[in-house]
Amino acid sequence: MADKDSGGGGGFLLGLLMGGVGGFVAGMILAPKSGEETRAFILDQSREWRDKADELSSATRERMATAATEGRRAASQMRDDDGFDDLDLDDENL
Repeated sequence: MADKDSGGGGGFLLGLLMGGVGGFVAGMILAPKSGEETRAFILDQSREWRDKADELSSATRERMATAATEGRRAASQMRDDDGFDDLDLDDENL
């Protein structure tokens, strides 16, 4: 039987991304536009992608900060409620 890859499709997604980027670059190089028009288009697209990446990273930072705050709050509440006292950290079946 064939071994199944449990990588979750990361290789496929990476290949898809690389193929898309390669296709975009090839299309820009082979497009029947002047160099100036092509450079302007690439500059506009790169600015849009940078702005989108900035938006996504900001949203991710906010979500991570919220999750960290919730985690600290939950841990503090567990500590205050003596919820850690009954944990058996030596148990191998954790």
